[in-house]
Amino acid sequence: MPNDNRAEFRKIDHIGVVVESLAEAHHWLGEIFGLPVLRRIENPVGKIRGVFYACGDIAIEVLEIGDPELRRQRLGTGTRARIEHIAVEVDKLHAALAALSPLGVRTTLPEPRRSADTLSMWTIAETTGGISYQLMEKGRAPDTGGSSSGSSP
Repeated sequence: MPNDNRAEFRKIDHIGVVVESLAEAHHWLGEIFGLPVLRRIENPVGKIRGVFYACGDIAIEVLEIGDPELRRQRLGTGTRARIEHIAVEVDKLHAALAALSPLGVRTTLPEPRRSADTLSMWTIAETTGGISYQLMEKGRAPDTGGSSSGSSP
């Protein structure tokens, strides 16, 4: 019997990796491993550029961060790449967040971020067992209020 008080994951959408260099990541993912590019993204906030590579049913998202302070926070120093988050689909984002909040789960943003027809929130790793999860509700029509686009916060 399902537990109505938990956030149920539908499937993994992608693994997010912060990299020092998109060119080096492409060398390995695109040229050596032969993974096709699904799409490219840019977010002027943080000067973030990213590429999604197809890998079966799951994508690998690589992000290069141009803002020095944000880059230090998300990549660290002396690190070429690190897995930053696991993105999972949920049926209802707000219901998932409501179920997780009483468990002490906190998010990186006060409100969900919209990109096309997807709403997303990222958990703070320290509140979810050391792993940051991007919770995604796909196929949701845009609200009439303000929204922002881009990748992880």
